[in-house]
Amino acid sequence: MKTTLNTFTLILTLIISLNLYAQISNNDKQVSLEKSINGFQTGFLGIWLYNESRLSHTFALRSQIGIDFRLEGVGQFESVGPNDDFYGILHLSLAPRWYYNLKNRFNKAKSVKRNSGNFIELFVVGNFENLSFTNNERIRSLDQIKFIPKWGIRRTVGKHFVYEAGIGFGYEYYLNETSRSVGIFGSGSKGNFSADIHLRIGLDL
Repeated sequence: MKTTLNTFTLILTLIISLNLYAQISNNDKQVSLEKSINGFQTGFLGIWLYNESRLSHTFALRSQIGIDFRLEGVGQFESVGPNDDFYGILHLSLAPRWYYNLKNRFNKAKSVKRNSGNFIELFVVGNFENLSFTNNERIRSLDQIKFIPKWGIRRTVGKHFVYEAGIGFGYEYYLNETSRSVGIFGSGSKGNFSADIHLRIGLDL
């Protein structure tokens, strides 16, 4: 009788242990980022195609190509004269992202699908003079590359609709030997402090 009881206790303990292990393994699997996500987004003055590829359970690499729209004489570009032409310039960027609160969201029964979470990223973006879209020859674009640490959020609504918001501050370098005539450092500077704020909506493909 004692042997039977001990055997039953051992089997019950083993079943409970295996069940707990399965639950833990299942939770870890669900908390992980998606292996790869493709989509497009639009926001204020731009449209972009992107991919997010998983590097680990909480880290992803985001690559992005699109068009940033600008007004002549406003923002990151130089021009001559008072004209206010609307034009576009190619946007190329990479951003390693750390989704730092996935497990916390999962434990609170909040969705983490399609990489829904808060993130910190290093946003590296380039704009280049020969890849602008305008018929106005008076516009001179500054070749530049920016390095901007950012904080942001990404959320999924339904199966494919997504929205994102983020803010960050960093530095921009001018690459084509053209000095910026305005900015914190004033005339003749080869770089400047830069802010980046985005609010976008889009679809995962």
